Amino acid sequence: MNLDVQRSLFVLYLLQLGITQGEIGILQSFLFFSCVALEIPSGLLADRYGRKYSLIIGFSGLFLSGIGFLLFSSFIPFAIIFCLFGASIAMGSGSDRALLYDNLLAENRTAEYPKILSRARAIGAVSLGLSMFVGGVLQDTLSWNSVYIVFAVSKLIGAFVVTFITEAKPPPTSLTPNEKINIRNEETEGVFTSLTRFFRSKKGAFLIPLFIGFALFELSTIPLFIYGQPFFSMQGLEIPTIAGIYAAVEAVSALMFMAAGFICSRLSLGIIAFTTTGIVTLLLFILSFNIGIVTSIAAFLLIMSLPALYETSYETYIHDNVESRIRASCLSVANLVNSIIIGISYSVFGGLVDVYGFSLTLIIVAAFCLVGLLGVSATLLLGGQKNRLNQQNA
Repeated sequence: MNLDVQRSLFVLYLLQLGITQGEIGILQSFLFFSCVALEIPSGLLADRYGRKYSLIIGFSGLFLSGIGFLLFSSFIPFAIIFCLFGASIAMGSGSDRALLYDNLLAENRTAEYPKILSRARAIGAVSLGLSMFVGGVLQDTLSWNSVYIVFAVSKLIGAFVVTFITEAKPPPTSLTPNEKINIRNEETEGVFTSLTRFFRSKKGAFLIPLFIGFALFELSTIPLFIYGQPFFSMQGLEIPTIAGIYAAVEAVSALMFMAAGFICSRLSLGIIAFTTTGIVTLLLFILSFNIGIVTSIAAFLLIMSLPALYETSYETYIHDNVESRIRASCLSVANLVNSIIIGISYSVFGGLVDVYGFSLTLIIVAAFCLVGLLGVSATLLLGGQKNRLNQQNA
């Protein structure tokens, strides 16, 4: 899934086709909003027909997206391609973790889930970094077409490999089909009712500012990941060098993910949020001044990798303040808030770059990054000290 040879280059590819940075921002918004629209339906399909089938559909959609990059060169077809790309990501984003957890559950190894998931994310970061570097080499030595041919083929191979993964099935029961349907409906209604009641309570309400605050922090880093490509290109760097920078980002991020568990177990969310936000804001200002290519690369690496610490602490805080029965639903609400804000930010970021240039845009983004601390502060003040729920359903 993380073998994405076009990830560090696709903005440059679209620009050379004549698509503007503002239009690229709109395309990224299409991708994010299609992810949002398919997030819940994809989960229902995976639960109903199997996580493997959902993953295969996701890989197949990515394969078609790669073919689309080869065939088209105007905005309207790419709008459809990016929607398909986002929908394909949604088909795999929850299915992979559900498949992992259920397979561990079948072997009574669920206690290992956090460790294995963290390891998988680190391996995924390394995989992405290496593939982005390979993409740069392919473009420099062969052509743009070679990049997207390799991308499409890798996804086709991914769909094939998934067919060999074992998917644990729930044990059979003596209930009739109608009884199973009735119980499933009652459980679904009960979870929704509990979720609504939770967010109407003080405990649930104080999490909303945290969701928004973290999304504003992400707003300052995720769009920059995409628009960093033309930024480094304007600095005179060759495509293989740019791909190497993005490969280094994933390598540093992998190290951050591996260290996140240790750091977050010893520092509170408040300390981590204020520290990472302060550092990222300062680095954004440094990057906006364009004081040298080496400094810019170093700042970019830190800006892209520090969110690993914040994200781990953020998710841990949510888990510690939510009951098991509505844990996944609360995370879905958090992801929905994040996706909507990030989706809007892509269009705004691209438009600001077109109108005001890269430097002023980074200063504006840095201001939003600081504003995000207001949301975190509100949650910590309203929620008081982190209240770990001692009694949770297994």
